[in-house]
Amino acid sequence: MNVMRNKINGLCKTKNCTRTRTIGIGILYAVVVFVGALFWIYLASFGATFFTEVCDTHYYNIYKKDNKGYIAPWYTNGLHIVDEGFINEISRLNTEEDVPGHVFVIGSSLSAMEYDPIKQHLRNGYPLYMFASGSGSWRTNIILDNLIRSNYSYTKKDIIKLEVSYSTFRNADDETIIESSIDKWGKYSVGEDFDVSENTPVLQPLYDMNVNLMKIQNMWEIVSTYFSPTYRKAQIGPANYRNNYFNHEDTSERIAVTDDKIELIKSQITNLDSMANVVIELSPIASELENTPNGQKYSEFVENELKPWLQENGITCLDYRDQFSEQEFIDGAHLSYKASLRYTRRMNMDLNQMIRRVWSKKKK
Repeated sequence: MNVMRNKINGLCKTKNCTRTRTIGIGILYAVVVFVGALFWIYLASFGATFFTEVCDTHYYNIYKKDNKGYIAPWYTNGLHIVDEGFINEISRLNTEEDVPGHVFVIGSSLSAMEYDPIKQHLRNGYPLYMFASGSGSWRTNIILDNLIRSNYSYTKKDIIKLEVSYSTFRNADDETIIESSIDKWGKYSVGEDFDVSENTPVLQPLYDMNVNLMKIQNMWEIVSTYFSPTYRKAQIGPANYRNNYFNHEDTSERIAVTDDKIELIKSQITNLDSMANVVIELSPIASELENTPNGQKYSEFVENELKPWLQENGITCLDYRDQFSEQEFIDGAHLSYKASLRYTRRMNMDLNQMIRRVWSKKKK
């Protein structure tokens, strides 16, 4: 009887060992496959980054000719300057040390695509961080602001240039581009009140993989749109190297100056001004867009309410709205290459005045 029991126990142990060994081999195989996939995605992202840089150079130079091109690079480190550029800026913010202060730009593509980072010359060693998103709005500004705050605490040495353009009054009732991009990254989450919180750092390798996948997706977008009949017919170039916003009536219908948006915008300005030095930019606007019904309402709000309120609260306002003619807009919304050069020079001058003012306060 005991002999039989011992044989049965031995058989069970053998089966358990076999099952355990099988599970272990399965787990090891899964780990090897996962690590291998990460490695190949990593290599592919390097190729994608190189590919986007080559395309940037090629199409960037082509569309500069005859006053047709944007001044900002379309991709930086493989990521779209507007839709995903904030990922690069967060990395810079967390790694750059020993700087006297920071210049944060919060806004839409109107802020990002008209300022040349190569010709950026800010005094006192101030670095500039571009936090911008396509289809920018009041909602986008709040999320980008909260994204910065999740990584950094503003100080009185910092300058925050907040865009309050016609795009800021966009009807952003649905998920925005910035929310979609943050969701694809996975490292952060956007709450119902547009607050931004960091997810568990344990999954950092997964977040890095998501960034690499974004770079590969950008490469695929360039290739696929190059052969797209729709893109060729519209003559906008692969991956939207050229846009078309000349339908000012359509653009105007997407914006509305309402009391709830005004309250949110003013609340954000007041809050930021209590922590840092805020500069409000009224971005360039094409005259035909400004003459639409909603464009006129925006201008009336700026002249009759916003600028007097800013002056009353001692907040600097950079009014660039009417400094460029209709012909100087490359696509109806963004400035041409030559006009962007003027915009960059003026922005450098105005930001340097703000930096000088901040440091003069510091010495007192």
